[in-house]
Amino acid sequence: MSFTSLHFAGFFIVSILLGHLLKNRAQKIFLLLASYYFYGAFEPTYLFLILLSTAVDYVLALGIQAGYDIQKGGGRRSWERALARVSPRLWIVASMILNLSLLGYFKYTNFGIEVLNDLSPYGGTLLSWPTINVLLPIGISFYTFQSMSYTIDVYRQQLQARRSFVDFALYVAFFPQLVAGPIVRATTFFHDLDRKRSVGHEDMIVGLTRIVVGFFRKLVLADNLGLMVNEGFARYQSLSVLDLWIVGFGFGWQIYFDFAGYTDIARGVARLFGYEFEINFLYPMAARNIREHWQRWHLSLTTWIRDYLYIPLGGSRVSPARQNANIMIAWFLTGAWHGAAYHYIAWGISQGLSLLIHRQWSRTRLREWLHQHGGLSYSIAARVFLMFTLWFAFVLFRAPTLTDAMIFIGRGFSIYHLPELLKSLANLGGESGAWSLALSGPANWAWPTGIYTRYLQLLGFLYIYEYVFDRLQLEYFWKEGNRGKLILTLCAMILATIVFAPPESPNFIYFQF
Repeated sequence: MSFTSLHFAGFFIVSILLGHLLKNRAQKIFLLLASYYFYGAFEPTYLFLILLSTAVDYVLALGIQAGYDIQKGGGRRSWERALARVSPRLWIVASMILNLSLLGYFKYTNFGIEVLNDLSPYGGTLLSWPTINVLLPIGISFYTFQSMSYTIDVYRQQLQARRSFVDFALYVAFFPQLVAGPIVRATTFFHDLDRKRSVGHEDMIVGLTRIVVGFFRKLVLADNLGLMVNEGFARYQSLSVLDLWIVGFGFGWQIYFDFAGYTDIARGVARLFGYEFEINFLYPMAARNIREHWQRWHLSLTTWIRDYLYIPLGGSRVSPARQNANIMIAWFLTGAWHGAAYHYIAWGISQGLSLLIHRQWSRTRLREWLHQHGGLSYSIAARVFLMFTLWFAFVLFRAPTLTDAMIFIGRGFSIYHLPELLKSLANLGGESGAWSLALSGPANWAWPTGIYTRYLQLLGFLYIYEYVFDRLQLEYFWKEGNRGKLILTLCAMILATIVFAPPESPNFIYFQF
């Protein structure tokens, strides 16, 4: 069930009314059943997987907790003594194997077969490995990471395992963030679950504000940008160089507003039920460098990777070479998390390399001098350079295949046969005419016309929009004297949503991850 559907509108009204009429355990059970209904509306068979993952991790976490309780002299129940016969380490290993196996099978089976065929001399023949018709459950990457973080936190003794199955199941399946995040930590969710406080006036203002902003970002900005982006990527081989750059940047803004819009709505709906989820986007397009950009973009995922992968690998407490390797491992897996395809892997590797290059640059005297004395000129140049580097990442992420991405990027520089050039350069005995082949073809640097000119103006407006709100922050509108500006801004967003929303809204982009 998508947030932008009429089905969700009716579901939301019923759930918000009954959710506040019921109290305590009855409210939790109702919200859990409502969440399963919300998820099952996409495909009822998906429910089996989320129930399986929930039930197994619930038992495994109890096993981990029982082991610790027995060690401390507690755990007197017979079932606790039975579970404690297995060490906490084995319980957490079982949890990791189960979760990663489910995620691996449903998300990466066919990609693994594709890689195997690419490496095999029989690939592309009758003897190649056949693909399997595997249905990818919506949101499996998100709820798997949530469930894994819970068992890991219990193993680290940062959290007590929940005795109530309803509590834990509601944490995994709570519908606002179930299918596309943010990835909520168990400590955050259970803190709000245990408070049992009523939703007040301030909660309603904050929640409704987030919902309005989210729908504006999704329906007005992301969906309208998507019209241009879809057309551009469908016929990119006929576009001029400048058109290609506009399309690439257009997708960057599209996916940002699409995903940020979803999390705004999710955080707003959750706030109306009394739950406060941490912010997931902090105006990342207004950042000055790649490191700052990723400190603002999809924070629930980047902090998850940091806490559960990068730091356990040694983080920054190891040698510089090992630290660089840890960064690349983290970003390789971040790319793989986003999708089972070569272009997602290439995207993750490109972001890891960009961060390593920035780390080296930030240590130079020139960077320090520019940071202190460059003033406005350096600030503008840094932001322009960041957007330039992000263009490559946007194309790698959006293109249907890695080959398409390479052709798109090559044509963005009037290099018409970039894949062939890269293959030739990778071959030590490459052809001497590789560059002549790559540069063959007309250099189409024509100024954008028609629809692309209008979208170029829109992209300029969006950057100003992002920069202004980054400078003000939402706290500006929460101040008592600025409530009038808040109401005016929200009314303008509602009006724009009514007028400019396309007739049909596609699903949120991150549903496919």
